[in-house]
Amino acid sequence: MASAYSNSAVATGTYTINLPAAATPTFSPAPGAYSSAQSVTISDTTAGASIYYTTDGSTPTTSSTLFSASNPIAVSSTTTIEAIAVVSGYTQSAVATGTYTIATPGPTVSVVQSTNDETELMTAQPSVTFLPDSGDASTNTIVMDATQQYQTIDGFGAAFTDSAAYLLNEVAQTSQLGSAMSDLFTRNGNGIGLSFMRNPMGASDIARTVYSFDDQPVGTTDLTLADFSIQHDQTDIIPIILQAKSLNPQLKIMANPWSPPGWMKDPSSMSPVSMLGGTLLPTSANETAFANYFVKYIQAYQAAGINIDYISLQNEPLNITTSYPSMGMSDTTQLELLQGYVLPALASNNISTKVFVYDHNWDTPSYPEYVLGGLTSQQLTQIAGTAWHGYGGPPGTQQTLQNMFPSLGNWMTEHSGGTWISDQFTSDFLEIAQVLRNAGKAYVKWSLALDQNLGPNLTQNAGLGGCNTCTPIVTVNSTTGNISYNVEYYTLGHFSKYVLPGAVRIYSSNTLAIASVAFLNPDGSTALIAFNNTSSSQTFQVQWGSEYAFSYTLPALAGATFTWTGTQSGTPTVSATAQIQGSSYSNEAGLQTEDTGDSTGEYDLGYLTSGAYAVYQDVDFGSAGSINTVNVRTASAGNGGTATFYLDSMTSTPIATVTLPVTGGWQTWQTVSGAVTGASGVHTLYVVFTGGGSSDSISNVNWFQFS
Repeated sequence: MASAYSNSAVATGTYTINLPAAATPTFSPAPGAYSSAQSVTISDTTAGASIYYTTDGSTPTTSSTLFSASNPIAVSSTTTIEAIAVVSGYTQSAVATGTYTIATPGPTVSVVQSTNDETELMTAQPSVTFLPDSGDASTNTIVMDATQQYQTIDGFGAAFTDSAAYLLNEVAQTSQLGSAMSDLFTRNGNGIGLSFMRNPMGASDIARTVYSFDDQPVGTTDLTLADFSIQHDQTDIIPIILQAKSLNPQLKIMANPWSPPGWMKDPSSMSPVSMLGGTLLPTSANETAFANYFVKYIQAYQAAGINIDYISLQNEPLNITTSYPSMGMSDTTQLELLQGYVLPALASNNISTKVFVYDHNWDTPSYPEYVLGGLTSQQLTQIAGTAWHGYGGPPGTQQTLQNMFPSLGNWMTEHSGGTWISDQFTSDFLEIAQVLRNAGKAYVKWSLALDQNLGPNLTQNAGLGGCNTCTPIVTVNSTTGNISYNVEYYTLGHFSKYVLPGAVRIYSSNTLAIASVAFLNPDGSTALIAFNNTSSSQTFQVQWGSEYAFSYTLPALAGATFTWTGTQSGTPTVSATAQIQGSSYSNEAGLQTEDTGDSTGEYDLGYLTSGAYAVYQDVDFGSAGSINTVNVRTASAGNGGTATFYLDSMTSTPIATVTLPVTGGWQTWQTVSGAVTGASGVHTLYVVFTGGGSSDSISNVNWFQFS
C-alpha cells in the first residue's frame, strides 16, 4: 500500500510442515491362538508416545482408553485389540490391530498307573488336561473316535470256586472280609467293581472234594432228579455270592458243570462211570435228565435269591481228563442237546437264562460255528453267544465269530493266571486289551481266591489232578486268615473299576509302542486303558476327536487308565506318513489279530485269507503328489501274496500294490515297499490281501507307512 497507488493484489503463501508419523504400536505376546488367558502389553518405539486402544471393534482415538504398562490388558476370551500412538511433534500412528484367540482347554483327565515292578499299583497320578490340537495324528498317537462304536460290556471277574468260597467264608479273618469283599465287588475307595462271575455247577479242579448236586452209588440212576440238592453250595458258595450281590447289584452270574453226575455218563466211554471223564449217555431219558439238571439248578439258586444269567452245557468240552471232573461233548452232541432237550426245557419252565455255546479255547472256532450255524432263528433267541477260554489260539478268533453271527456276543469266561506265566503283569494288560478289541463282552479270570499254596484243589486234597499252579485274585492265608491282593487284582482292576457294565467300546488306535482300548460308559464318562509294551519310557499323545489332545509319559512296561467326562468334537484324522499299526483297523474281515514278535507293536494281522481286508478311517494323504511310496512290515512262512491299497471303496482304482514275500518265518519280519499314485486328501483306506494258494497261507502284517 502506497500514496498515489491503489492496493496491490493479495499475495498468498502456504507452508506445510511434514511431521513424521509415530511408529505403529506392537503387542506382546504376539497376536495368535493360545490355550490359556494372556496378559497383553502394548509398546511403541516413538519416545514419549501415549497409546490409546479399544477392544470393542471401534477405531481408537485420543478419547479411547489410555494404555498403561502397569495395567496390562487381560485377555481371557477371543479378543481383537486396536491401538494408536500419539506424541507431540508427530502425527498419529497407523492403527495396530491384533486378534487373540483363546481356545478353551478340554476336560481334566484322571490317571491311575501301575508299573511292572509293582512299585505302583493303581496309583493315582497328577491329572492332565486336554489342550486344543487340530492337527493330524502322528506316529506315537492314540487316536480316539467315539463315533465308531462296537460291543457293550457285561463286566470282569473270576470264579466262585468251592475253594474260593470256603477260604473267604470260613478261613478269612472276619475283621478283613468285609473290606476285602467291598474292594472286590464295589468301586468305593480301592474297590475294583467285579461284575461278571462264574460259578461251577458241582466240583471243578479247584475244589476240596469231587461232588455233584445228585450223586448216586455206582450202578444207580436218578432220572427224575428226586435227590437233586444244592446243599453243598449253601454252606459257603451261596453266602459269599449273596454278599457279593448285595455289594454290587449289577453282578451277573454264569454257571456250568465240569461234569454232570457220574450216573449220566455212557458206560461204554468209561467203566465204572464217574465224574472224571467220559461222555453223556445218549438216551432220551438221560438227556432229558441232563436238561432238567440245569432247570433244577437255576430254580434252586433263584429260590436262594440268586439269578443265573448265563449257562454253558459243559466246561471245556474238548478236554476229556480223568484227573478231575470233566466230560467230553462234541459239537454235534452239543447241538443235539440244545435243540432237543436243554432249550425246550428252559422254555417250558419259563426260564430266561441265556445259553453260551462251546466254552473252550480260541483254537477251535469250528465248534461254535457249527453249533450256532445249526440252530434255528427261534432257538437263537435263547442263545447269548460263545464262551471262550484263553489257553490256546489267538483272541482274534472272537472277532471272526462276531462277524459271522453279528447279533450274538462273545465272552472270555476263563483264563487263569499261573506260575507258568513269566510276566503276568504284561500278559494281562496285552491280553485283556486284545480280548476287548476283538468283540469281548467280558474277561473272567479263574479262582477268585486261593491259599498261599495255591490250594485247596483236587491235587492237594484228593490225590487227583487239575491246576496246582493257578494263581488267584486274592490270597487267603490258610493259617492266619490274612487276605492279600495279588498282581491280578490290579491288572484286572485297571479295567473293571473304570469300564462300567453297559459301557460301549469305542475306537482307539494302537501305536508302535502303546496298546490301547477305550470305552464310553453309561454315565457319560470315557475310559482309556494304555500299556507301554517297551523297555523304555514312552511319551505319546492321545487325540480325542478333532479338537483336543493330551500328552503323557508312561514308564517302561507300565499301564495306565485315563478317565474323563465330556463330549467329543469332530472326527480325528491320521497322517498317512505316520506308522499305522495293522491292528488299528476300524473293521475287518477274513483275518485275526495275534501277539506279535516284531521289534515294535503289540499285535499283528494274522491268519490272512485271500480276499481278507482291513479298513482305516480318515487317513490324510496331504496335497497331490506328496505321497509316492508305502512301506509294509510283513512276515510269512506260507505262500506270500499281495496287499492292495484302495481309497474309499474296494472297487476304486488301487493307489498301491505291495508284494508280500515269504520271509522264512511267521515272525521273521521284513519291510517291503511299493509305489503310490493318485493319493491326496482325507480318505477311508482299504487294505485288501490276496494270494496264499489253496491253503490261504499268505502272510502276517504288523504295520504300514506312506512317504
